[in-house]
Amino acid sequence: MTTPELEGTPEALGEADPTWGFLARIRRLVQVYGAAWSAEVSSEVTAVQFGALAGLHRDPGQDQKTLAARLSMDKATAADVVKRMTQRGLVQVLRDPNDSRRKVLILTDAGREVVHRIAPRVDRLRRDVFGTLAPAEQKAFVETIDRLVLQIETRMEARP
Repeated sequence: MTTPELEGTPEALGEADPTWGFLARIRRLVQVYGAAWSAEVSSEVTAVQFGALAGLHRDPGQDQKTLAARLSMDKATAADVVKRMTQRGLVQVLRDPNDSRRKVLILTDAGREVVHRIAPRVDRLRRDVFGTLAPAEQKAFVETIDRLVLQIETRMEARP
């Protein structure tokens, strides 16, 4: 039996919409990738933390805001990630002498060691996971995620 407000609209129930259940699929993807990460890469450094460490390794001295933008993190998440990495001695936070509000991030020796130690495992996991997709499919997958994130962020910013 259908509810009166949904009668005659199979799309509302997901019957004809191929995007129905997308959030559950994304959640499951994050779960299984996280489990693979923990088992094959590191149970101590998360994928998000590694992304930050690798980003700082490639481009030392970034500020927290730039790092967050490059990793598609919101301000609060970035602050939490930086705090955890600082507490573990992987990152040092310095104040910009020209702008006291700007936090400059530097990898410590321990942070560099983590990047060098687990980077080969990260590469292996990514190759294994994405290896079933052609390069064009890999690119389309990431670009589609980026477009959807931008669409939702734009929609939320436009709300009164």
